[in-house]
Parts: sequence; C-alpha cells; structure tokens
Amino acid sequence: MTQLRIVLFSGLWLYVFGVVAWVHAEDFPATEVSSPTWKHGGGGIQEIYSQLHLTETQKKQLEDNKNQHRAQMKAIWEQMKADRQIFQQELMKPQLNMNKINALHSRLKALEAQMADDRLNSVLAVRSILTPQQFSEFSALMHKHKLDHAKPHDAQEHAEQK
Repeated sequence: MTQLRIVLFSGLWLYVFGVVAWVHAEDFPATEVSSPTWKHGGGGIQEIYSQLHLTETQKKQLEDNKNQHRAQMKAIWEQMKADRQIFQQELMKPQLNMNKINALHSRLKALEAQMADDRLNSVLAVRSILTPQQFSEFSALMHKHKLDHAKPHDAQEHAEQK
C-alpha cells in the first residue's frame, strides 16, 4: 500500500511539474519578442547599432552571432517540445514507466542546461565582438529594453531590486 502511495504521489508530482513546464513553454515564444521594432533586426536593433557606433564588421559579426544563436535555440526548443509531448503521454498512461519518465525528465533538464550554455556562449561572443565600452552601453540598453517591455509585475520587481 505504501509503494502504491509513493507511485501515485510521484505520478501526480510529475504530472503537475509537466503541466507547469508545458504552460511555461507555451508562453515562451509569445513573450520572446514583445515589441515589433525589436523583431528580426528591425528598427530597434538598428537604433542600438547607431548608439553604440559599431563598425560594419561588428554589425556583421553581431548579426551572424544572433542568427547562429537563434538557429541553435530553435533546434533545442523543437526537441524540448517533442520531449514534453512524449513526457505528457507517458504520464497519462494507466501504468507508469518510471524509468522512461525519469529518462525523459533528465533529457529535458539537459536540454534546458544546453539552452543556458548557448545563451552564455552568445553573450560571450557579443562581448568579444564589442569593445568594453560598447559592451557596457549595450548591456545598459538591453536592460532598459527589458524593463520597458516587461510585464507590469516584472517591472515592479525590477524597480524594487534597485
């Protein structure tokens, strides 16, 4: 009886975790770009380039880095989406296969870690392209953009942290 409770509780916990992760994942693409001027190298990014006084070489390198990073993120995102779907299907089965559920969960965590690593590598690439002064200004502009386009609750949290 105790083992049944453990299995049922574990299944419920995994289901809740899966639903929360799925809901969060569904919101990710919609919130990724909140302003049309920042979309795909639109007016916002050109404005940043002019404020930073970038050379043509720097602009090209930044665009290449952005395109490479987006391609990597898209590939990982698609894999995560597929794995989440399989994960959900496993949770809905009458007989839980904990080995498969744990393996899928581990794979999802590994993909999330890969996304974090790729984000860091992209930031480090930007840092190597820009001068220290440009990078400092770029960071300030990106932070301002994030605050300007944050949800009201997020903006309030950022203001409280200062």
